[in-house]
Amino acid sequence: MSRIYFLAIAFLVTVLQPTFAAEMKKDYVRYIGDDKAGKLDTVIVSMKKGDIKLDLIGAVHIADKSYYSELSGLFKGYDSLLFELVDGQRLKEETEGKKTDPSDKEADPSFAFLRGMMTNLASYFKFQYQTEGIDYHSANFVHADVSFEEFERMQAEKNETFFTLFQKAMRAQLAIGTDKNAEPKGGQLLLALLGDSSGIKVVMARSLASADALLDAIEGEDGTVILSERNKVALRVFEKQVAAGKKNLGIFYGAAHLPDMEARLIKMGYERTGEKWMTAWDIQPRVQSEAK
Repeated sequence: MSRIYFLAIAFLVTVLQPTFAAEMKKDYVRYIGDDKAGKLDTVIVSMKKGDIKLDLIGAVHIADKSYYSELSGLFKGYDSLLFELVDGQRLKEETEGKKTDPSDKEADPSFAFLRGMMTNLASYFKFQYQTEGIDYHSANFVHADVSFEEFERMQAEKNETFFTLFQKAMRAQLAIGTDKNAEPKGGQLLLALLGDSSGIKVVMARSLASADALLDAIEGEDGTVILSERNKVALRVFEKQVAAGKKNLGIFYGAAHLPDMEARLIKMGYERTGEKWMTAWDIQPRVQSEAK
C-alpha cells in the first residue's frame, strides 16, 4: 500500500467533502495521538457581525456515530442550519410534501461511484456515513449547495472534472514529496490483515489533517467548483437568510471549505470570536477497546 493510494482515498473523501486546507495558518482538522491510537478532530468556528451570530461547522463525511449524534443535538439550536449536499434540495422537497418527478435523472456516475466508495470505507472502518447520521429533513435545515445540473454546468464552464482534479492532486503530491510519518507502518498493516483497522485509521487521519498544501495546489489561483464556487453559492444563501431576519445561523460544510469560507466572511465584515473542537474519529486498537 503506497502513500499515493492513501492520498487517493483522502482526495475522494475531500470531493464529497470533501478535506482540509489551512489558509491563514489556522487549523480546521487535527490529529492528536500516536501510531496506535488517537483522535481526528474537526472545528466549529464562531463568527459575528453586529447581532448576527454564525458557526462554521466543519465536517468529515464518514465518522463515529457519536459524532453525528452530537452534531444533530447542536443543530437544533440554530434559527437556520445551512447544509452542503449536491442536489440536496430534493430532501427539502420531500419534507414539504412535493412530489419528485420520476423522470428526474439519476446522480452523476462520478458521484455514484464516490458515494459507493465512501459507503464501503464507512463499513470497513466501522464508521457511519454522514447522510445516515444526520436528519436532513429537520425543519430548520436550509439547502445551501448546487443541484446536479448546476454542478455539471459550472464544471463544464471551468473545464473541470473529477479526473482532472485527481491528476492535479497527484502532480501536487509528487512536487510536495512524501511525509514518512503519514505512511503505514508494518505493525499497522499487520493489524489490518488481522481485521483491526485502527492502524490504517491513524494513517488516514494523519493524511487528512496534513493535506493543506495539496488542497492549495488543487485550488490554484482560479479556484474549483468543488470548493470555492460552491462556497459562493452557500454564502449567497446565507445572506438571504440574514436578510429574512435570521440572527443565529450555522453553516454545515465539509471542513475543506472552511478556510475559503472564513476568508470571504471576514471580507464581508464578520470576525472570528472563538472555536470549539469535536472528535470525529476516536481511534483505539481493537484489543484495547475490547479490554475496556
